Amino acid sequence: MLFSAAVLLFFVIPQTDTLSLSGVVFDPSAKSVAGVHVHLEEATQRKQWDIDTKPDGTFRFDKLDFGTYRVTIQHEGYFAISTEVRLESSKTAEFTLAAAETVKQEVDVIARPEAINTDSIAPQNVVNSEVIQNIPYTGRQNFLNALSLMPGVLRDSNDQIHIHGSRPDQVRYQLDGLNLTDAAAGGLGSNIPIDAVESVDLDLANYSAEFGKSSGGVVNVHSQFIADKFRFNVTDFIPGWDFRQASIAEFSPRLLFSGPVVRHKLWFMYSGTMRYIHTFLEELPTPNNEKTRTQTDADQLLKLQWNLRESHVMTFEVLHNSHYLGNVGLSVIRPRETTTNSLQRGVTFGFSDRRVIRGKLFETVLQLTRRRGSDLAKGTQPLEAHPDSWKGNFFTDRRDHGRRFHVLQTIAWDKQAGAVTHRIKAGAEFDAVDSSLQLDRRSFTLFNEQGDLRQLVTFAGPDFADTHNQEYGAFVQDRIVVNPKFQVEVGIRYDRENVVGRNNLSPRAGFSFLPFGTARSKVSGGAGLFYDNLTLISLQLPQLQRRFTTAYANGGVPTAAAAATDVQVSPELRNPSGLHWNLAWEHEWAPRWVSRIDYIRKHGRDQLRVAAQTNSNGFDMVFNNSGKSDYRAVEFTLDRPIRTNLRFLASYIYSDARTRPSLSLDFPDPAVEGVPEAPVEWNTPHRFVAWGYFPLPSRISASFSVEARSGFSYTAVDDLNHVVGGYNSRAMPMYSVTNASIEKEIPIPFGSGKRMAFRVGVINLFNRYNPRFVDANVDSSTFGSFSDSSSRHLYARVRILKK
Repeated sequence: MLFSAAVLLFFVIPQTDTLSLSGVVFDPSAKSVAGVHVHLEEATQRKQWDIDTKPDGTFRFDKLDFGTYRVTIQHEGYFAISTEVRLESSKTAEFTLAAAETVKQEVDVIARPEAINTDSIAPQNVVNSEVIQNIPYTGRQNFLNALSLMPGVLRDSNDQIHIHGSRPDQVRYQLDGLNLTDAAAGGLGSNIPIDAVESVDLDLANYSAEFGKSSGGVVNVHSQFIADKFRFNVTDFIPGWDFRQASIAEFSPRLLFSGPVVRHKLWFMYSGTMRYIHTFLEELPTPNNEKTRTQTDADQLLKLQWNLRESHVMTFEVLHNSHYLGNVGLSVIRPRETTTNSLQRGVTFGFSDRRVIRGKLFETVLQLTRRRGSDLAKGTQPLEAHPDSWKGNFFTDRRDHGRRFHVLQTIAWDKQAGAVTHRIKAGAEFDAVDSSLQLDRRSFTLFNEQGDLRQLVTFAGPDFADTHNQEYGAFVQDRIVVNPKFQVEVGIRYDRENVVGRNNLSPRAGFSFLPFGTARSKVSGGAGLFYDNLTLISLQLPQLQRRFTTAYANGGVPTAAAAATDVQVSPELRNPSGLHWNLAWEHEWAPRWVSRIDYIRKHGRDQLRVAAQTNSNGFDMVFNNSGKSDYRAVEFTLDRPIRTNLRFLASYIYSDARTRPSLSLDFPDPAVEGVPEAPVEWNTPHRFVAWGYFPLPSRISASFSVEARSGFSYTAVDDLNHVVGGYNSRAMPMYSVTNASIEKEIPIPFGSGKRMAFRVGVINLFNRYNPRFVDANVDSSTFGSFSDSSSRHLYARVRILKK
């Protein structure tokens, strides 16, 4: 109904053009230049604009249409700059002049937000390709690991991303409007090649009613802009060598190739990434060939963009992923034979159509995603779990298949009412999701430190579950621009999914205010109600094998008959919801030096958890809405986005994230039902992050990153994996890591504009011990010992560039 009303309004509301293009011009020494002539041209309708830069080197063109524009920069004593900029939203660009007496170099134009983004209401970080490519960070080089160095974004020990205390399944991931969220378990379902990423909009509060089912935030990825110029990059085509094992340690070649198929009409882009990693765990008391984990990834994106007119653009995308991880779970407790091998494969086909009709922007998105995966044990030998070591093979083989069909239609327009501007957007979306899960679970036994049998766990029943879900959503929102100093956004969203069968309405509102009337200071805030989807695996597990537990006294004598434990779903299941609000102040103290103070509160209710329900033989496990969560944080950030090759950011966050814990499905402890609220596993009360990149003489650039935080929480358990002491009452050691790198570019002789860039860097510069694993079993002889830390190591990168 909301969407129908929006379409009806299309015929009766007059429109205005609201896009703008602003920028700043620098000289080679990074000083802004006044009086530079800027010429803007839109070739299709033959419109032209001219302006000179202000004393601070800035310029701005307002009231522009959606489309592609050519910007020409001219100033006496410097080479002219001419480049294309595509406007799908208001942008700011940077230009650096080259002196006429020097050799002319290629000039890149990077769109980025202003020092303070006065157009946004909710807290937002925009991470462009410069940050993703330049910042050295621990772990795999991808956009998710780069995001983990942003304020409010945290990566846990399992490489899952958390935004302001949220669970991974509460975050929505998009690529050019395509929904890449894993419908079965949540989180990112399809990785994106790093070279294909132009920028990432990280919406930390998500007060826009446009996005539902993502109370943690929205990660919106934009792929590279394609133009009439051929471009290619080849990166990391030389493998790294592990001298300890005399083998390849890492090989991560990447390729980006793009250009025109038909100039001014049809363009293509291909980006592909391969990755092979051979990890060596020194702490394991086993032969070298049993101390390694292997990882193999392949991600590919093919994109075609067809401009029927400047106001009508069609895009076709194919994203393919393959991921293999060998020896999953390898640790000092779990030797190689008790680990599993994981394989994930998927493909996404996407189509989007964007057109402007009578001043209104229509966007249609169609998507089909197919995924399949497996996590298989090394054999079928019975698992024996001892406190300080496991024996045999893991007791579970898992296979899953998933499919998502996604349709989205939105319409956006402006309405002028006197001095007030209404920026209205409405839309609707539909998802048909199918998910199947095959779970083969075999019996396993638990022993104490003396080798006495404590429990025998067996399973019986079906091993396959198939779930179908239809998700519906609609929204309407209005950005009310009262004047250049004050704007308010109000909206409401409707969501429904068939597996729950409830209608959910989510009102949201936010504001921004410029207290001094300029863009140098902004106060913003908002509040909203958010609903999350149910992960389909929560509905599939109750359909699978029933669990039987036989307890034994010392000496191996059964204490009672086998007790059955069912996994059930509450018939009154509801969608989890949460009330969030924040208040932030941003201020530009000096040119490009911006600080931000942000206070965030999140209160979750009806959260999904696994509860214990008493029965005559013991207890059953029930998925219900008895969970709750609470998050509070205060953030202090200092940022200086100066130029495309110079950036600095530092942030400190004090936070507290708590929730009512769930029972473990593999090793349930009914005593957890009595825990009212406890820290989450990724709780970090104190966290400091700093990073930057900057130019040095002789065409050398340098970059660094620093992260220091409290250690993650963990729970001590006994030989039956029952909680000992408080839940998550213990903490890992403080985590601290410093990374640094330098890179030099040199022209390739006779390369016709090609360049080669050599980078060397150090990960964990000070060789800080940052363990990822702790032996938490109080009955183990190695209780409290830490392991699995990455030591200091060098890395190198070679790129061949042509733009």
